[in-house]
Formats: sequence, structure tokens, C-alpha cells
Amino acid sequence: MQHTLCRAGIAFALSAATLVTSLTAHAADDWDAMRQGRTRDDVSTWARSVEGMAVKEFRGVVEVHATAWAALALLADTRNLANWVFQGQLSEHPEGTPANQVYLRFKGLWPAGDRDVSFRTVVSQRPDSVIVVDSRQVDGYPKQDGYVRMPYFHNVFRLTPLKGGWTKVEFETQIDLGGMVPAWLANAVSTKAPLVTLQNLQQQISKPAYQLKTAAELPQQYLRGAQIVLPPGHVAD
Repeated sequence: MQHTLCRAGIAFALSAATLVTSLTAHAADDWDAMRQGRTRDDVSTWARSVEGMAVKEFRGVVEVHATAWAALALLADTRNLANWVFQGQLSEHPEGTPANQVYLRFKGLWPAGDRDVSFRTVVSQRPDSVIVVDSRQVDGYPKQDGYVRMPYFHNVFRLTPLKGGWTKVEFETQIDLGGMVPAWLANAVSTKAPLVTLQNLQQQISKPAYQLKTAAELPQQYLRGAQIVLPPGHVAD
């Protein structure tokens, strides 16, 4: 029996078949390996330079012994987001905004100050069963005292459901921190962010609150639009 869950953010969504982004504009061999995991549950990371960006685009991959439902539930838990994303400080859903919008604050790495960004997330599925959780910054949220607003934020989680309740999690991000950022600090972000984020995700995803059994248990932003199909063998019938 195949299991289904629903696609999020239809009001903000573009078709997955036509979604063209900077995160897929480069050839795969552009990436420089930063860390090579030795086992399936060990994080591997890469980075690559992007013209006009101080912070390198970064990417991490790991396999977790958890279902795609658990991964989606974790990613949708807005208030917990800051507890596991690299340098997260606060995360919340701004009142009066769409259900898929998040306001996120980051603790600055000295000597840089704290940053913040508001973004919306779209969930879609490719023909090969990969679930894409695509987040992009949006304007309009009032600037906050003591925080430098990030002028660019594009983050993608790709979730590949594997047999036996395993999920491959790929995390890819391009950001502009805004303001003055020393080169060494920019490099530190691109090196540490994918490793720390995915290691923290591994710890969080095992929590009982994320062990969903049906699509109906997912937060409201996942319960609209066309269905996403999880392949046979990923979750036991």
C-alpha cells in the first residue's frame, strides 16, 4: 500500500518541473569536497564559489534512519527550527502571514552581528520520488533593531525516501549575509553550516513528536494541493 501526504504552499508555489534556481545552475563537478562521510549516516559536505557572493554556496548530504514523514514534520516545526539550524537564535511564524512563512534569527559569529530573514517554503515532489522543500526569502517583514537583514536566502532540502524507513537528506544553501563580512568568516559559515545543521537534524529527527504514521498528522501547511506519493518499501504497510 502506497502512503501519501499533501503538498504545501500552493499560493506561493511554482511547478516543480519548471522551477529553475541558482541552486541547480552549476554543473555537479563545480563542488569542492569539504568532508567525506565514511558511513551512510555520516555527513558529507561540499562548497563552491558563486560570482558576487561573499559566502560560498554550501551543500551537505546524510542518510537518516527515519521516514520522509518524520523529516517533513521536523522541517515544518517552525518554533524548533532555531534549535538545530546552524547559529539559529529564534524562529517563529509571523502573525498575519501565510502558513508557510517563517521569521528566523541567527546568532552572529564574532565580529559579525546577528542576522535575520523572513522566508516562505514550498514543498513539491519530482518524478523520481524526491521531495523538495524549497525556502526563499521574502520582503515586507519589518526590520528589527540589532539585526542585519539578509538580502538573499535560498535553502533547499531534498528528501529521498529509501527502503526500510531510511531517508537521504540533502541540504543546499546560498545566502547573502548582508553588511560587512570578513572573508575568513564567510568561509567559516560555508564550511560549518551544512555539517552542524545535518548533525543537529540527526539528533532532532528521532524525537517522538516527529514519528508520524499518516499524512493527516502533518501541520496544516502540508495539507493542501496535489498528493505526494511515498514509494513502496519506504514505510512498512
